[in-house]
Amino acid sequence: MANDIVNFPVNRLNCILDMLIEEMRNLTNENRDQSIEWSINHVYSCSQLAKLLAVKRGLDPEIAAIAGAIHDLAIIKTGKFENHGPAGDAYIRNLIHKYNADFGNKFGLIENEEIEIIVLASVHHSEKTIFTDNGYIELIKDVDSLDRFLHGKDTYAHYEERSTKALRDLNLNFSDFK
Repeated sequence: MANDIVNFPVNRLNCILDMLIEEMRNLTNENRDQSIEWSINHVYSCSQLAKLLAVKRGLDPEIAAIAGAIHDLAIIKTGKFENHGPAGDAYIRNLIHKYNADFGNKFGLIENEEIEIIVLASVHHSEKTIFTDNGYIELIKDVDSLDRFLHGKDTYAHYEERSTKALRDLNLNFSDFK
C-alpha cells in the first residue's frame, strides 16, 4: 500500500504549460502592459486553481486547467491588455492545433469539443460583471479574479465578488485573507 503511486492525468496540460514557457522564454518586458514574470506566475497558478475549482464544481479538471493556463495568451503574444479576451481566440486555437500536431499522439489529442470549451472560457473571462450558465466561463472568471487577489493585485468589487465565490467553493472565506 505505501508504495502505491497515484497519478493525476494531466499530461496534455503539462505539455501546454511547457509550450507556453518556451514561447515566453525570449520575450522581454519592453512595451508590455504586464510583465512576463507576472504572466508566468499567472499561467501556473491559474491552472492549479482551475483544477481545484473544477473538481469542486464537477467540471473536467484538465480542460479547466488548460483554459486557466492560456486565458491570457493574447497578452503573452502581444503584450497588450486591451481586448485580450476576444483577441485570444486565434492565438489559443493556433496553440492547441500546434499541440495536437506535435504532441497529440503522445499525450492525447485535445478534441474539437474541448477546444471550443477552452476558447469560449478564455474569450469571455474578462467579462467579470456578466454571469452566465456556462460552468467553464464562470470558472475562468473566478480563477482569474482569485489569482489576482492571492498575488496581492488590486481587487476591485467585481473581482472581490468572484474571489469570494471561488473561496466559498473551497470552504474558505474572503475575510480570512484581509
